Amino acid sequence: MGQYHIVGRSGAGSLIAEFLLREANVGYAISFPTSDEVKSPDFYAANPLGRIPILICPDGEQVFETLAIINHITSRFSGLAPQANTPQSDRYHQYMALLATSVYPAYHRQHHTKYYGDVTAATSIQLMARAEQQIIFNHLEDILDPYICGKDLTAADFYFYMLSRWDLDKAAMREGRPKLNALLDEIRARSSVDAVIAAQPPRAKPDKSLGLTVGK
Repeated sequence: MGQYHIVGRSGAGSLIAEFLLREANVGYAISFPTSDEVKSPDFYAANPLGRIPILICPDGEQVFETLAIINHITSRFSGLAPQANTPQSDRYHQYMALLATSVYPAYHRQHHTKYYGDVTAATSIQLMARAEQQIIFNHLEDILDPYICGKDLTAADFYFYMLSRWDLDKAAMREGRPKLNALLDEIRARSSVDAVIAAQPPRAKPDKSLGLTVGK
């Protein structure tokens, strides 16, 4: 049996896999493919939409889509998600879904606006995406205690921290939200997260032909 291997992109959606594996004290390797490698037939054979990240498991099986990768890790290593079939587990999955289906797509609409409308609609698309996020950020500020699932730190907190790194106006995101600030600062200060961030290679300029340039 080998070790886990993450196919990632610097500063992008592969961060969460690194955060969680380090939190679980599980060794892994990571590679950062070039744009040509991402467009290769072999890459699309592993992931039909050519997205990153991909998690290659020790037995050779491959998992793509970020929520599936998170579920794989949290189901195999304890301490990263609430016990199944409990109210806390329902809460955890509820907020993981909210982050994946609302917060992440809103960031994508802001960073990759051209895929959602022509140039005349760009400002409107971005403003609507930010407005949707503000509603969610306000809600999170209300329910944090101090974590998304209450007293227990879970993968949902790491996932939210990763997404927040992509915010185009972090000062506005944090303004008037002391509990959200405390959560983000605590996650950033964890040794697992600090080590991952420090090890990220410089990001290459985006390849405009790739379309999606960040993972969920």
